[in-house]
Amino acid sequence: MSVSGVRGDEERPPSRWRYLVALPLAIVGYFSGGMIGVAVAKAVGGFNGCTPPEGFPACNFEPYLQVGSLAGLLILPGFMIWRLWQSGAANRHSQRG
Repeated sequence: MSVSGVRGDEERPPSRWRYLVALPLAIVGYFSGGMIGVAVAKAVGGFNGCTPPEGFPACNFEPYLQVGSLAGLLILPGFMIWRLWQSGAANRHSQRG
């Protein structure tokens, strides 16, 4: 350890902030994926000629809602973590010289 008590960049532990950024995006991804799933269900119902019951957006929309929500829950935060990891790797490589 140096006299000043400050560690260099190469000694600093890896940052965990990218995972904290992805947590709110998991919630956003869950709801946005669900909306996309319901839109797909509405399109499939339109092609099949199904008329939805009163108060529902589409016929048989629950499986589409579940799959879309799960996909959004995993894809949006995963993509964000991947992109932040790439930017950190590029930054580390540029500092090496």
